[in-house]
Amino acid sequence: MGGALASFCALDLSVKWGSHKVQLITFGQPRVGNPAFAEYFNEQVPRTIRVTHENDIVPHLPPYFYYLGEWTYHHFAREVWLRETIVGNVVTRNETVCDCSGEDPTCSRSVYGRSVADHLEYYGVNLHADSRGTCQFVIGTSNSAYGDILQVDGAIILSRYPQERYPVESI
Repeated sequence: MGGALASFCALDLSVKWGSHKVQLITFGQPRVGNPAFAEYFNEQVPRTIRVTHENDIVPHLPPYFYYLGEWTYHHFAREVWLRETIVGNVVTRNETVCDCSGEDPTCSRSVYGRSVADHLEYYGVNLHADSRGTCQFVIGTSNSAYGDILQVDGAIILSRYPQERYPVESI
């Protein structure tokens, strides 16, 4: 439920600090509200990307029922759908930037979301923990440009621009 919690946190920060300071990227996020909430979220946190992977089960929860209108759960906009295409011995990894409806029928909604394994791997990084206490924050070599990584009350803060440094009071 990390993506769901991160989206609520981003909404809270956006309302408090302004949308120009908040960016959100989630991986395998479930639906968290109805269409009215999704529209409000899109207005308040416009710099959002929801990454979904192949047949990941979590983005399909709770189920979407188009015929229920405002009574169904609905994703907010800007999905990027990751999938692989295999032709012979060639594996192609595809990223599809979906329409801004939040429920693009040609993206993750076009498949049955039944895979827990697809939820545990994004961009080739295995995201599961073997046992309690073994989950580690993944820091790739590309993040070395950020130098010291600021940690405030358990939150890890990276600037989009490594040369910028923010004092803790401004965050």
